[in-house]
Amino acid sequence: MKLGQVDLNLLVVLDALLREKNVTRAAESLHLSQPAVSTALARLRRTLGDELLYKNGRYLELTPRAESLIEPVREVLAAIEQTIVAPPTFDPTADTRRFSVVGSDYVAVTLLRPLVARLSGLATGLRLDASPVGSRYLDALQRDEIDVAVLPDRIVDERSLPGCSRMPVIVDRFVGLVWTGHPRAGKRLTAELLAGSPYLEYVVEGRRSIVEQELDAAGCNRRVAATASGFVTMPLMLPGTELVAVVPERLALRMTAAADVRVLEPDVPLPLLQQSAFWHSRRDRDPGHVWLRGQLLAVAEAELLRPGARGAPAGLA
Repeated sequence: MKLGQVDLNLLVVLDALLREKNVTRAAESLHLSQPAVSTALARLRRTLGDELLYKNGRYLELTPRAESLIEPVREVLAAIEQTIVAPPTFDPTADTRRFSVVGSDYVAVTLLRPLVARLSGLATGLRLDASPVGSRYLDALQRDEIDVAVLPDRIVDERSLPGCSRMPVIVDRFVGLVWTGHPRAGKRLTAELLAGSPYLEYVVEGRRSIVEQELDAAGCNRRVAATASGFVTMPLMLPGTELVAVVPERLALRMTAAADVRVLEPDVPLPLLQQSAFWHSRRDRDPGHVWLRGQLLAVAEAELLRPGARGAPAGLA
């Protein structure tokens, strides 16, 4: 096979197939039809002389040759994007750019919502695609498939992200939250209130969250009456109940009026919530990405000016 036989468009399809291991999902990610991707896969098989994907029960699996191509194909495409396709400068008032950001619902409310407001005030050519933190965020970062992932520092082992850069953006603290009509809650979140009230627990993909682990370590007993998989929904579940929840303060302050809830100052030891933006180091000098990171920092800094805000993003204090 000669280099002239390789169609760059086929490499783009191959990258999607290697990532998704599914023709339909690959087609969706590329905004192509399934028949078009199936045709491209047939061409790739002929060109590379390998099956690439084979059926194993109900699912498709990668052949050893396909597995060996994952990183080289991504490296080639990323190099083309960064050195040839990407413009040497970035003008947010005139350029078209689509930024992809992964983060929790808490990040969406406290960081991405004001970021969207800043982008929309600049130009119609800018777009922000926000996605929740899924099981593949490490792979997505390592493969340079997303612009930024905003993640709690304590869940990220930086040794697993050797090719990635990071920038602290959020420092928050946890507080108690109850319905304004809660019959027994005073002004403080105490171990006695936690033990004597039904508790709304935050659960992440079936796993106990950092704050729950810290409460366990502090010996705080809770009687779990309900669970939630997102911080934003928790305040909305409290009105009319005796539930007690523990949520990040910046979110709690935003929700007090909308959800008819009030904040309790914690008497129990609770960890700080520190979050950083992570991205592939290949994007360090990308002008558009440099601008995006500057906007994230500006939004994080503006958070400090909000009434009741405490703490500062590391490096901004």
